Amino acid sequence: MSRIRSAFTGRVLTVTAAATVSVAIAAPLAVGASNGKELKGGTRNGTFTSETRVIANSSNFGTRQSNLGAGGGAIYGCRAAASGQGCIEASNLSNGQAFNFRFRGVLGGTINTIASDKSKVAPFTTNATGVATGLNADKVDGLDASQIADTAAAAAKAGTKKTIVGTDGALANQSGFTAGARESEGRYLVTADADISKCVPQVTVYGTDAAPGATANVQAAAANQLRVIVQNSANQPADRQVALTVSC
Repeated sequence: MSRIRSAFTGRVLTVTAAATVSVAIAAPLAVGASNGKELKGGTRNGTFTSETRVIANSSNFGTRQSNLGAGGGAIYGCRAAASGQGCIEASNLSNGQAFNFRFRGVLGGTINTIASDKSKVAPFTTNATGVATGLNADKVDGLDASQIADTAAAAAKAGTKKTIVGTDGALANQSGFTAGARESEGRYLVTADADISKCVPQVTVYGTDAAPGATANVQAAAANQLRVIVQNSANQPADRQVALTVSC
């Protein structure tokens, strides 16, 4: 009788221990998706309805995620609205850096948009106005550095050009004009420092030697040249000093 009771007792203990182990293993798996419970590794957890915090008090990093395989380290996704928070935020509450990126390849990373009109999408914005050391701004508004310089030079050459053309064709007080020449009596060829074919010229007989009734007209001679024609009151060619202005 004692043998039977001992065997039965042993079986009860065995069953009880197995049940206890099963509950201990299954409990975290069953409640892993609930708020305030354990996270499950190697599988998808449930949906948490409040913020999950991991707080550290360390002189090193608070958490670390690493992948010993060939895959990436972490993926963060969200459904934030345009006026809401970003999917990732790094905020240094002291005065140090907020992020650091290190890599060994030839490309450090990409910022891609899935918007249909990519010309209206900015990759990022900043309120900082300091110089970013090592940043190569190869394109600004679609132009590289040399094109920007050429555009600035062209803008400087554009605008109002003016000069006084003497009776011998020589220029005086010129701005935007580089040369002048007398072709014949009453005919002067004036050269500008840029294309003025789309500009508006204006010429006026000028100076104390201007006889009453003298007139001056201008003709296009080339993309950067104008021909000034002066006539006296009898509509005959006459050498007179003129003031020439071109507005671009």
